[in-house]
Amino acid sequence: MGWRLIVYCVLALALTGSFLFITIENESLSSKENNSSIFNAKEIEIRSSSKNKEIFYTIESEMINALSNSNNLSIFKPKIEINNKNSYLVKLSANKGVFFFESNQFDLSEKINVNLIKDNEKIDLFAEKVFVDIDKEYLSSKNLNLKHNDLTFSGKEVSLSDELISVSGNPISFARKNIFKGLSDEIKIDLKRKLLYLSGTSSIFIDGKDISGEDIVFDYENNSILNSENLRIKSENS
Repeated sequence: MGWRLIVYCVLALALTGSFLFITIENESLSSKENNSSIFNAKEIEIRSSSKNKEIFYTIESEMINALSNSNNLSIFKPKIEINNKNSYLVKLSANKGVFFFESNQFDLSEKINVNLIKDNEKIDLFAEKVFVDIDKEYLSSKNLNLKHNDLTFSGKEVSLSDELISVSGNPISFARKNIFKGLSDEIKIDLKRKLLYLSGTSSIFIDGKDISGEDIVFDYENNSILNSENLRIKSENS
């Protein structure tokens, strides 16, 4: 029967001034020579915060290991929670990943699930690989898909640093099945007011019309354009 070891340790990282609070249960710590694994543990929990101390995060991992002269930890089947109490909550899980503890960053891959909760609304994110920067408050991937109720987006980066959720991708595709679809360079999502702010030249196909314009404000709940510059409308029959 495995023995139980609980270690509470604070690692003061001189380069970042951040702290890691680590809880380790079960199995052992190991050390080997010559750049091989010097730290190996199972059932681990890490708690820390961003550089500005406004964002707190936890990592639960079935196993971690690290190499000497390394500034990262390999994490296996991690469950990560990022909490900005005044703004959002992000929950992530993956099959494996790397935690860059000096810069508060993650590189996750395989079987990724991401849930974003903001303004009491939930957005699901899907990707094969995801890079997460906690301090700069963004997630990125080559192919990042978002789903909010029956509204979908496909882009490359999601930023949470502002009041609204920002999606970028050059271009971003967005749609509501059988109702509308469109393209834009950047979209800001206002979950409270049910609005999309489309930056630059964007296009929306809705009700048999191809509509394009600059800086479109789109009401996705009522499927209507509230404001735009240089709006152009082309009908299917024209």
